[in-house]
Amino acid sequence: MSIETQALETVYDHLAETLDSIPQAQQSLMLTRLALLMSEQIGQPDVICRLIDEAARNS
Repeated sequence: MSIETQALETVYDHLAETLDSIPQAQQSLMLTRLALLMSEQIGQPDVICRLIDEAARNS
């Protein structure tokens, strides 16, 4: 499953705006909760762990 570039930009913009709207001290907690909610939707632990590793490398 893939997401088109325009849709990905929409998601990126929404995430950035959401992070900007909450206090910096709560941003890590929000991102952790988001990762867990998305993990429930994906339902494949091996894919989720690979994506976490990829995100950490590209940070």
